[in-house]
Amino acid sequence: MTGVNGRVWRDRSFLLAGAFALLRLVMMGRTGLGDAESYYWTWSRHMDWSYYDHPPMVAWLIRLSTWVGGDTPFWTRFPSAVLFVGVCWLIYLTAEEIFKESEAGFWSLLIFNLSPLFSFGALQMVPDIPAAFFWMLYVHLVVRILNGADELLWYAAGAALGLGLLSKYMLLPLVPSTLLMLWFHKEHRRHLARPHIYLGGLLGLLIFSPVLIWNYAHDFPSFKFHLVSRNQEAHFSLNHMWQFLGGQALYMSPLAWLGLLYVAWKVSSTLLRTGDKTLVPVFWMGVPPLLFFYFIGLWSKTSEPHWAAFGYLTPIMAWGAHLTFHKKEWMKYTVASMVLSGALIAVVYVHTFRPILPLKPKQDITNLLYGWDVVGKAAEDDLASLPGKNDKFLMAHHWVMCSQLEFATKHRHKVFCVNSKTDQFDFFPETVPPTGADFIFVADERFEEPPEQFYLFDRSEKAQKITIFRGGRPVREFQLYRVFGYRGQKTE
Repeated sequence: MTGVNGRVWRDRSFLLAGAFALLRLVMMGRTGLGDAESYYWTWSRHMDWSYYDHPPMVAWLIRLSTWVGGDTPFWTRFPSAVLFVGVCWLIYLTAEEIFKESEAGFWSLLIFNLSPLFSFGALQMVPDIPAAFFWMLYVHLVVRILNGADELLWYAAGAALGLGLLSKYMLLPLVPSTLLMLWFHKEHRRHLARPHIYLGGLLGLLIFSPVLIWNYAHDFPSFKFHLVSRNQEAHFSLNHMWQFLGGQALYMSPLAWLGLLYVAWKVSSTLLRTGDKTLVPVFWMGVPPLLFFYFIGLWSKTSEPHWAAFGYLTPIMAWGAHLTFHKKEWMKYTVASMVLSGALIAVVYVHTFRPILPLKPKQDITNLLYGWDVVGKAAEDDLASLPGKNDKFLMAHHWVMCSQLEFATKHRHKVFCVNSKTDQFDFFPETVPPTGADFIFVADERFEEPPEQFYLFDRSEKAQKITIFRGGRPVREFQLYRVFGYRGQKTE
Protein backbone atom coordinates (compact mmCIF):
# COMPACT_ATOMS: atom_id res chain seq x y z
CA MET A 1 0.00 0.00 0.00
CA THR A 2 1.26 3.46 -0.85
CA GLY A 3 0.08 6.80 0.48
CA VAL A 4 -0.32 8.16 3.98
CA ASN A 5 -1.77 5.00 5.53
CA GLY A 6 1.01 2.87 4.06
CA ARG A 7 3.67 5.21 5.42
CA VAL A 8 2.06 5.05 8.87
CA TRP A 9 2.27 1.25 8.96
CA ARG A 10 5.84 1.35 7.62
CA ASP A 11 6.85 3.84 10.32
CA ARG A 12 5.21 1.66 12.97
CA SER A 13 7.07 -1.35 11.63
CA PHE A 14 10.37 0.51 11.69
CA LEU A 15 9.80 1.59 15.30
CA LEU A 16 8.73 -1.93 16.31
CA ALA A 17 11.82 -3.54 14.79
CA GLY A 18 14.03 -0.87 16.34
CA ALA A 19 12.50 -1.32 19.79
CA PHE A 20 13.03 -5.09 19.75
CA ALA A 21 16.59 -4.62 18.46
CA LEU A 22 17.42 -2.12 21.21
CA LEU A 23 16.04 -4.47 23.87
CA ARG A 24 18.22 -7.30 22.58
CA LEU A 25 21.31 -5.13 22.39
CA VAL A 26 20.82 -4.20 26.05
CA MET A 27 20.40 -7.85 27.06
CA MET A 28 22.92 -9.75 24.96
CA GLY A 29 26.06 -8.79 26.84
CA ARG A 30 24.72 -9.45 30.33
CA THR A 31 25.30 -13.22 30.48
CA GLY A 32 28.07 -15.59 29.53
CA LEU A 33 27.96 -17.48 26.26
CA GLY A 34 25.81 -20.54 25.76
CA ASP A 35 27.59 -23.83 25.12
CA ALA A 36 27.04 -23.74 21.36
CA GLU A 37 28.07 -20.08 21.15
CA SER A 38 31.38 -20.77 22.86
CA TYR A 39 31.92 -23.67 20.43
CA TYR A 40 31.43 -21.35 17.47
CA TRP A 41 33.67 -18.72 19.06
CA THR A 42 36.36 -21.41 19.28
CA TRP A 43 35.93 -22.06 15.58
CA SER A 44 36.52 -18.37 14.94
CA ARG A 45 39.98 -18.68 16.55
CA HIS A 46 40.80 -21.31 13.92
CA MET A 47 39.59 -19.81 10.65
CA ASP A 48 38.85 -22.34 7.94
CA TRP A 49 36.75 -22.87 4.82
CA SER A 50 34.23 -24.98 6.71
CA TYR A 51 33.77 -26.96 9.90
CA TYR A 52 32.68 -30.39 11.04
CA ASP A 53 29.23 -29.52 12.41
CA HIS A 54 28.23 -26.59 10.19
CA PRO A 55 29.38 -24.37 7.32
CA PRO A 56 31.70 -21.47 8.21
CA MET A 57 29.54 -18.32 8.18
CA VAL A 58 28.94 -18.21 11.94
CA ALA A 59 32.68 -18.43 12.66
CA TRP A 60 33.55 -15.81 10.05
CA LEU A 61 31.02 -13.33 11.46
CA ILE A 62 32.16 -13.90 15.04
CA ARG A 63 35.78 -13.40 14.01
CA LEU A 64 34.94 -10.11 12.28
CA SER A 65 32.85 -8.82 15.16
CA THR A 66 35.32 -9.76 17.90
CA TRP A 67 38.17 -8.28 15.84
CA VAL A 68 36.27 -4.99 15.99
CA GLY A 69 35.12 -5.09 19.62
CA GLY A 70 37.01 -7.80 21.49
CA ASP A 71 36.34 -11.30 22.78
CA THR A 72 33.29 -10.57 24.91
CA PRO A 73 29.80 -12.08 24.93
CA PHE A 74 28.38 -8.84 23.53
CA TRP A 75 30.67 -8.70 20.51
CA THR A 76 30.37 -12.43 19.92
CA ARG A 77 26.60 -11.96 19.65
CA PHE A 78 26.60 -8.57 17.93
CA PRO A 79 26.24 -10.00 14.37
CA SER A 80 23.06 -11.70 15.54
CA ALA A 81 21.51 -8.35 16.49
CA VAL A 82 22.38 -6.81 13.11
CA LEU A 83 21.20 -9.78 11.06
CA PHE A 84 17.99 -10.15 13.05
CA VAL A 85 17.04 -6.57 12.23
CA GLY A 86 17.59 -7.55 8.61
CA VAL A 87 15.35 -10.60 8.99
CA CYS A 88 12.63 -8.42 10.52
CA TRP A 89 12.77 -5.90 7.72
CA LEU A 90 12.79 -8.56 5.01
CA ILE A 91 9.69 -10.13 6.58
CA TYR A 92 7.98 -6.75 6.50
CA LEU A 93 9.03 -6.00 2.90
CA THR A 94 8.12 -9.48 1.65
CA ALA A 95 4.67 -9.45 3.25
CA GLU A 96 4.10 -5.99 1.79
CA GLU A 97 5.27 -7.17 -1.63
CA ILE A 98 3.03 -10.25 -1.62
CA PHE A 99 -0.15 -8.79 -0.18
CA LYS A 100 0.27 -5.15 -1.30
CA GLU A 101 -0.53 -3.94 2.21
CA SER A 102 1.95 -2.31 4.59
CA GLU A 103 -0.32 -3.30 7.46
CA ALA A 104 0.25 -6.98 6.62
CA GLY A 105 3.97 -6.36 6.98
CA PHE A 106 3.48 -4.77 10.40
CA TRP A 107 1.41 -7.66 11.79
CA SER A 108 3.84 -10.19 10.33
CA LEU A 109 6.70 -8.39 12.05
CA LEU A 110 4.87 -8.38 15.38
CA ILE A 111 3.92 -12.06 15.23
CA PHE A 112 7.48 -12.98 14.27
CA ASN A 113 9.06 -11.07 17.15
CA LEU A 114 6.57 -12.48 19.66
CA SER A 115 7.35 -16.08 18.72
CA PRO A 116 9.48 -17.52 21.56
CA LEU A 117 11.69 -19.54 19.21
CA PHE A 118 12.71 -16.50 17.19
CA SER A 119 12.79 -14.16 20.17
CA PHE A 120 15.18 -16.37 22.15
CA GLY A 121 17.23 -17.25 19.08
CA ALA A 122 17.83 -13.57 18.40
CA LEU A 123 19.88 -13.31 21.61
CA GLN A 124 22.37 -15.97 20.48
CA MET A 125 25.01 -16.12 17.79
CA VAL A 126 24.31 -19.46 16.14
CA PRO A 127 24.28 -20.58 12.47
CA ASP A 128 20.49 -20.21 12.33
CA ILE A 129 20.71 -16.41 12.49
CA PRO A 130 22.65 -15.76 9.25
CA ALA A 131 20.76 -18.68 7.70
CA ALA A 132 17.42 -17.02 8.53
CA PHE A 133 18.62 -13.74 7.01
CA PHE A 134 19.68 -15.33 3.73
CA TRP A 135 16.54 -17.55 3.66
CA MET A 136 14.38 -14.44 3.86
CA LEU A 137 16.54 -12.55 1.38
CA TYR A 138 16.16 -15.41 -1.10
CA VAL A 139 12.39 -15.58 -0.56
CA HIS A 140 12.07 -11.81 -0.96
CA LEU A 141 14.01 -11.83 -4.23
CA VAL A 142 12.01 -14.76 -5.63
CA VAL A 143 8.75 -13.00 -4.74
CA ARG A 144 9.91 -9.89 -6.58
CA ILE A 145 10.82 -11.98 -9.63
CA LEU A 146 7.40 -13.64 -9.63
CA ASN A 147 5.81 -10.19 -9.40
CA GLY A 148 7.54 -9.09 -12.58
CA ALA A 149 10.91 -7.70 -11.49
CA ASP A 150 13.97 -8.05 -13.72
CA GLU A 151 14.96 -11.68 -14.22
CA LEU A 152 18.55 -10.71 -13.49
CA LEU A 153 17.49 -10.91 -9.85
CA TRP A 154 17.96 -14.67 -10.21
CA TYR A 155 21.68 -13.98 -9.83
CA ALA A 156 21.07 -12.14 -6.56
CA ALA A 157 18.78 -14.96 -5.44
CA GLY A 158 21.47 -17.51 -6.29
CA ALA A 159 24.02 -15.52 -4.30
CA ALA A 160 21.62 -15.35 -1.33
CA LEU A 161 21.11 -19.11 -1.51
CA GLY A 162 24.85 -19.73 -1.66
CA LEU A 163 25.48 -17.47 1.33
CA GLY A 164 22.63 -19.18 3.16
CA LEU A 165 24.20 -22.58 2.54
CA LEU A 166 27.48 -21.15 3.83
CA SER A 167 25.49 -20.56 7.02
CA LYS A 168 23.51 -23.78 7.39
CA TYR A 169 22.54 -26.74 5.23
CA MET A 170 18.89 -26.17 6.14
CA LEU A 171 18.40 -23.93 3.09
CA LEU A 172 18.61 -26.90 0.73
CA PRO A 173 14.80 -27.50 0.66
CA LEU A 174 14.41 -24.11 -1.05
CA VAL A 175 15.92 -25.55 -4.23
CA PRO A 176 13.29 -28.23 -5.00
CA SER A 177 10.54 -25.94 -3.66
CA THR A 178 11.51 -23.22 -6.12
CA LEU A 179 11.78 -25.56 -9.10
CA LEU A 180 8.46 -27.25 -8.32
CA MET A 181 6.78 -23.88 -7.86
CA LEU A 182 7.92 -22.72 -11.28
CA TRP A 183 6.92 -25.99 -12.92
CA PHE A 184 3.43 -26.31 -11.43
CA HIS A 185 2.35 -22.74 -12.21
CA LYS A 186 2.26 -22.05 -15.94
CA GLU A 187 2.53 -18.30 -15.57
CA HIS A 188 5.98 -18.77 -14.00
CA ARG A 189 7.19 -21.74 -16.04
CA ARG A 190 8.96 -19.46 -18.53
CA HIS A 191 11.77 -18.98 -16.00
CA LEU A 192 12.71 -22.64 -16.43
CA ALA A 193 13.26 -22.05 -20.15
CA ARG A 194 15.68 -19.17 -19.62
CA PRO A 195 19.29 -19.27 -18.47
CA HIS A 196 19.17 -16.83 -15.57
CA ILE A 197 17.84 -19.21 -12.92
CA TYR A 198 20.47 -21.83 -13.78
CA LEU A 199 23.34 -19.36 -13.95
CA GLY A 200 22.15 -17.91 -10.65
CA GLY A 201 22.21 -21.43 -9.24
CA LEU A 202 25.77 -21.89 -10.47
CA LEU A 203 26.73 -18.64 -8.77
CA GLY A 204 25.23 -19.97 -5.55
CA LEU A 205 27.17 -23.22 -5.97
CA LEU A 206 30.37 -21.26 -6.49
CA ILE A 207 29.76 -19.30 -3.29
CA PHE A 208 29.05 -22.57 -1.46
CA SER A 209 32.18 -24.23 -2.91
CA PRO A 210 34.44 -23.59 0.14
CA VAL A 211 32.30 -26.09 2.05
CA LEU A 212 32.66 -28.65 -0.74
CA ILE A 213 36.42 -28.09 -0.97
CA TRP A 214 36.93 -28.44 2.78
CA ASN A 215 34.84 -31.60 2.92
CA TYR A 216 36.69 -33.09 -0.05
CA ALA A 217 40.03 -32.36 1.62
CA HIS A 218 38.92 -34.11 4.83
CA ASP A 219 37.02 -37.07 3.30
CA PHE A 220 33.58 -35.43 3.63
CA PRO A 221 33.24 -35.59 7.44
CA SER A 222 30.46 -33.01 7.71
CA PHE A 223 28.26 -34.74 5.15
CA LYS A 224 28.91 -38.13 6.72
CA PHE A 225 28.01 -36.74 10.14
CA HIS A 226 24.69 -35.24 9.06
CA LEU A 227 23.62 -37.95 6.63
CA VAL A 228 25.01 -41.09 8.26
CA SER A 229 26.51 -40.88 11.76
CA ARG A 230 23.72 -39.01 13.53
CA ASN A 231 21.03 -41.07 11.80
CA GLN A 232 22.32 -44.60 12.29
CA GLU A 233 19.40 -45.40 14.59
CA ALA A 234 16.83 -43.43 12.58
CA HIS A 235 13.49 -45.09 11.92
CA PHE A 236 9.87 -44.09 11.61
CA SER A 237 8.41 -43.66 15.06
CA LEU A 238 5.35 -41.96 16.48
CA ASN A 239 7.36 -41.34 19.64
CA HIS A 240 9.83 -39.27 17.61
CA MET A 241 6.93 -37.37 16.12
CA TRP A 242 5.22 -36.65 19.42
CA GLN A 243 8.49 -35.41 20.87
CA PHE A 244 9.02 -33.23 17.82
CA LEU A 245 5.48 -31.84 17.92
CA GLY A 246 5.77 -31.17 21.64
CA GLY A 247 8.94 -29.24 20.92
CA GLN A 248 7.14 -27.21 18.25
CA ALA A 249 4.35 -26.27 20.65
CA LEU A 250 6.85 -25.29 23.34
CA TYR A 251 9.23 -23.37 21.07
CA MET A 252 6.54 -21.45 19.18
CA SER A 253 4.09 -21.30 22.14
CA PRO A 254 0.96 -23.49 21.87
CA LEU A 255 -1.55 -20.97 20.47
CA ALA A 256 0.90 -19.50 17.97
CA TRP A 257 1.91 -22.97 16.78
CA LEU A 258 -1.69 -24.08 16.27
CA GLY A 259 -2.48 -20.79 14.56
CA LEU A 260 0.44 -21.21 12.16
CA LEU A 261 -0.56 -24.78 11.32
CA TYR A 262 -4.09 -23.56 10.60
CA VAL A 263 -2.76 -20.76 8.40
CA ALA A 264 -0.51 -23.19 6.52
CA TRP A 265 -3.49 -25.48 5.91
CA LYS A 266 -5.66 -22.50 4.88
CA VAL A 267 -3.04 -21.28 2.41
CA SER A 268 -2.67 -24.79 0.94
CA SER A 269 -6.40 -25.44 0.57
CA THR A 270 -7.14 -21.98 -0.84
CA LEU A 271 -4.36 -22.24 -3.40
CA LEU A 272 -5.56 -25.69 -4.46
CA ARG A 273 -9.19 -24.58 -4.65
CA THR A 274 -8.89 -21.15 -6.24
CA GLY A 275 -5.39 -20.97 -7.70
CA ASP A 276 -4.89 -17.59 -6.02
CA LYS A 277 -1.59 -16.37 -7.48
CA THR A 278 -0.87 -14.31 -4.38
CA LEU A 279 -0.46 -17.49 -2.35
CA VAL A 280 1.98 -19.23 -4.71
CA PRO A 281 5.22 -18.11 -3.00
CA VAL A 282 3.59 -18.23 0.44
CA PHE A 283 2.84 -21.92 -0.05
CA TRP A 284 5.97 -23.06 -1.87
CA MET A 285 8.48 -21.16 0.27
CA GLY A 286 6.86 -22.39 3.50
CA VAL A 287 4.67 -25.48 3.44
CA PRO A 288 6.93 -27.99 1.59
CA PRO A 289 9.98 -27.09 3.74
CA LEU A 290 7.78 -27.35 6.83
CA LEU A 291 6.53 -30.78 5.77
CA PHE A 292 10.09 -31.87 5.02
CA PHE A 293 11.27 -31.00 8.52
CA TYR A 294 8.19 -32.60 10.08
CA PHE A 295 9.04 -35.75 8.11
CA ILE A 296 12.57 -35.64 9.50
CA GLY A 297 11.05 -35.26 12.97
CA LEU A 298 9.05 -38.45 12.43
CA TRP A 299 12.10 -40.34 11.18
CA SER A 300 15.09 -39.19 13.22
CA LYS A 301 15.40 -39.17 16.99
CA THR A 302 18.23 -36.63 16.68
CA SER A 303 15.97 -34.03 15.05
CA GLU A 304 15.54 -30.80 16.98
CA PRO A 305 12.42 -28.60 17.20
CA HIS A 306 14.12 -25.51 15.81
CA TRP A 307 14.89 -27.25 12.51
CA ALA A 308 11.39 -26.42 11.27
CA ALA A 309 11.68 -22.73 12.15
CA PHE A 310 12.25 -21.34 8.65
CA GLY A 311 9.17 -23.12 7.33
CA TYR A 312 7.00 -20.92 9.55
CA LEU A 313 8.21 -17.64 8.03
CA THR A 314 5.78 -17.40 5.11
CA PRO A 315 2.84 -18.71 7.20
CA ILE A 316 3.64 -15.89 9.64
CA MET A 317 3.24 -13.46 6.74
CA ALA A 318 -0.03 -15.10 5.73
CA TRP A 319 -1.24 -14.71 9.31
CA GLY A 320 -0.36 -11.02 9.14
CA ALA A 321 -2.34 -10.71 5.91
CA HIS A 322 -5.37 -12.55 7.30
CA LEU A 323 -5.33 -10.23 10.27
CA THR A 324 -5.21 -7.23 7.93
CA PHE A 325 -8.15 -8.33 5.79
CA HIS A 326 -10.24 -10.23 8.37
CA LYS A 327 -9.74 -8.47 11.69
CA LYS A 328 -13.05 -9.57 13.22
CA GLU A 329 -12.27 -13.20 12.48
CA TRP A 330 -8.61 -13.18 13.54
CA MET A 331 -8.05 -10.44 16.11
CA LYS A 332 -9.25 -12.24 19.27
CA TYR A 333 -7.21 -15.35 18.60
CA THR A 334 -4.18 -13.29 17.61
CA VAL A 335 -4.37 -11.21 20.78
CA ALA A 336 -4.69 -14.34 22.94
CA SER A 337 -1.78 -15.97 21.12
CA MET A 338 0.46 -12.92 21.34
CA VAL A 339 -0.35 -12.32 25.02
CA LEU A 340 0.57 -15.92 25.85
CA SER A 341 3.73 -15.77 23.74
CA GLY A 342 4.72 -12.39 25.13
CA ALA A 343 4.19 -13.60 28.69
CA LEU A 344 6.35 -16.68 28.08
CA ILE A 345 9.09 -14.54 26.57
CA ALA A 346 8.95 -12.01 29.40
CA VAL A 347 9.13 -14.68 32.10
CA VAL A 348 12.13 -16.37 30.48
CA TYR A 349 13.89 -13.05 29.89
CA VAL A 350 13.42 -12.00 33.52
CA HIS A 351 14.39 -15.43 34.83
CA THR A 352 17.58 -15.41 32.76
CA PHE A 353 18.85 -12.38 34.67
CA ARG A 354 17.04 -12.75 38.01
CA PRO A 355 15.80 -16.28 38.85
CA ILE A 356 12.07 -16.31 39.54
CA LEU A 357 11.00 -19.83 38.48
CA PRO A 358 11.03 -22.65 41.07
CA LEU A 359 13.29 -24.92 39.05
CA LYS A 360 15.86 -27.36 40.35
CA PRO A 361 19.38 -26.25 39.37
CA LYS A 362 19.90 -29.09 36.89
CA GLN A 363 16.55 -28.34 35.22
CA ASP A 364 17.31 -24.66 34.73
CA ILE A 365 19.27 -24.26 31.50
CA THR A 366 19.78 -20.54 32.13
CA ASN A 367 22.27 -21.55 34.83
CA LEU A 368 24.58 -22.72 32.04
CA LEU A 369 25.13 -19.07 31.08
CA TYR A 370 26.86 -18.37 34.38
CA GLY A 371 30.08 -19.32 36.12
CA TRP A 372 32.67 -19.78 33.42
CA ASP A 373 34.34 -16.42 34.05
CA VAL A 374 35.10 -17.59 37.59
CA VAL A 375 36.20 -21.03 36.41
CA GLY A 376 38.47 -19.59 33.74
CA LYS A 377 40.38 -17.49 36.27
CA ALA A 378 40.65 -20.42 38.68
CA ALA A 379 41.94 -22.70 35.91
CA GLU A 380 44.60 -20.16 34.96
CA ASP A 381 45.66 -19.79 38.61
CA ASP A 382 45.95 -23.55 39.02
CA LEU A 383 47.82 -23.83 35.72
CA ALA A 384 50.33 -21.25 36.95
CA SER A 385 50.84 -23.32 40.10
CA LEU A 386 52.05 -26.35 38.14
CA PRO A 387 55.83 -26.84 38.06
CA GLY A 388 57.74 -25.99 34.91
CA LYS A 389 57.19 -23.27 32.36
CA ASN A 390 56.49 -25.08 29.09
CA ASP A 391 53.98 -27.57 27.65
CA LYS A 392 51.37 -27.04 30.37
CA PHE A 393 47.82 -27.06 29.07
CA LEU A 394 44.13 -27.15 29.95
CA MET A 395 41.90 -30.14 29.29
CA ALA A 396 38.27 -31.24 29.40
CA HIS A 397 36.53 -34.28 27.98
CA HIS A 398 33.59 -32.81 26.08
CA TRP A 399 33.43 -30.12 23.40
CA VAL A 400 31.03 -28.12 25.60
CA MET A 401 33.58 -27.93 28.42
CA CYS A 402 36.53 -27.39 26.11
CA SER A 403 34.81 -24.55 24.25
CA GLN A 404 33.67 -22.77 27.40
CA LEU A 405 37.12 -23.20 28.92
CA GLU A 406 38.81 -21.75 25.85
CA PHE A 407 36.50 -18.73 25.78
CA ALA A 408 36.87 -18.20 29.53
CA THR A 409 40.67 -18.08 29.16
CA LYS A 410 40.47 -16.11 25.88
CA HIS A 411 42.76 -18.46 23.96
CA ARG A 412 45.72 -17.57 26.20
CA HIS A 413 46.46 -21.23 26.87
CA LYS A 414 46.24 -24.35 24.78
CA VAL A 415 43.03 -26.30 25.42
CA PHE A 416 42.96 -29.94 24.37
CA CYS A 417 39.73 -31.90 23.94
CA VAL A 418 40.66 -35.57 23.66
CA ASN A 419 37.75 -38.02 23.54
CA SER A 420 36.41 -40.87 21.46
CA LYS A 421 33.75 -38.84 19.63
CA THR A 422 34.47 -36.68 16.61
CA ASP A 423 34.01 -32.93 16.98
CA GLN A 424 35.59 -29.79 15.55
CA PHE A 425 38.52 -29.99 17.97
CA ASP A 426 39.71 -33.02 15.97
CA PHE A 427 40.26 -30.76 12.95
CA PHE A 428 42.29 -28.04 14.65
CA PRO A 429 46.05 -27.95 13.97
CA GLU A 430 47.07 -29.42 17.35
CA THR A 431 44.92 -32.29 18.58
CA VAL A 432 47.35 -34.45 20.60
CA PRO A 433 48.64 -33.20 23.97
CA PRO A 434 52.40 -33.39 24.55
CA THR A 435 53.44 -36.60 26.29
CA GLY A 436 54.79 -36.08 29.78
CA ALA A 437 53.25 -32.63 30.22
CA ASP A 438 51.15 -31.52 33.19
CA PHE A 439 47.66 -30.10 32.82
CA ILE A 440 44.54 -28.81 34.55
CA PHE A 441 41.42 -30.88 33.97
CA VAL A 442 37.97 -29.29 34.41
CA ALA A 443 34.73 -31.14 35.22
CA ASP A 444 31.29 -29.88 36.19
CA GLU A 445 27.96 -31.27 37.40
CA ARG A 446 27.05 -32.46 33.88
CA PHE A 447 30.41 -33.98 32.94
CA GLU A 448 31.63 -34.94 36.37
CA GLU A 449 33.89 -37.91 35.62
CA PRO A 450 37.48 -37.51 36.90
CA PRO A 451 40.44 -37.52 34.47
CA GLU A 452 41.52 -41.07 35.37
CA GLN A 453 38.39 -42.36 33.67
CA PHE A 454 39.65 -41.12 30.31
CA TYR A 455 43.42 -40.64 30.35
CA LEU A 456 46.70 -42.25 31.36
CA PHE A 457 49.10 -40.17 33.47
CA ASP A 458 51.51 -40.39 36.38
CA ARG A 459 49.29 -38.98 39.11
CA SER A 460 46.52 -36.46 39.81
CA GLU A 461 45.10 -34.46 42.68
CA LYS A 462 42.00 -32.41 43.24
CA ALA A 463 42.52 -28.68 42.93
CA GLN A 464 39.87 -25.99 43.43
CA LYS A 465 36.21 -26.82 43.81
CA ILE A 466 34.05 -23.94 42.64
CA THR A 467 30.39 -23.38 43.49
CA ILE A 468 28.37 -20.88 41.47
CA PHE A 469 25.48 -19.10 43.18
CA ARG A 470 22.42 -17.44 41.64
CA GLY A 471 19.63 -15.92 43.66
CA GLY A 472 21.41 -16.86 46.87
CA ARG A 473 21.51 -20.61 46.20
CA PRO A 474 24.11 -22.92 44.63
CA VAL A 475 23.29 -23.78 41.02
CA ARG A 476 26.54 -25.14 39.52
CA GLU A 477 29.61 -26.99 40.70
CA PHE A 478 33.00 -27.30 39.03
CA GLN A 479 35.90 -29.51 40.08
CA LEU A 480 39.42 -28.78 38.88
CA TYR A 481 42.22 -31.36 38.93
CA ARG A 482 46.00 -31.03 38.72
CA VAL A 483 47.24 -33.85 36.52
CA PHE A 484 50.92 -34.74 36.12
CA GLY A 485 52.69 -36.61 33.32
CA TYR A 486 50.14 -37.09 30.53
CA ARG A 487 50.62 -40.47 28.82
CA GLY A 488 47.71 -40.68 26.41
CA GLN A 489 44.05 -41.57 26.09
CA LYS A 490 42.62 -44.75 27.54
CA THR A 491 41.25 -47.18 25.00
CA GLU A 492 37.58 -47.97 25.42
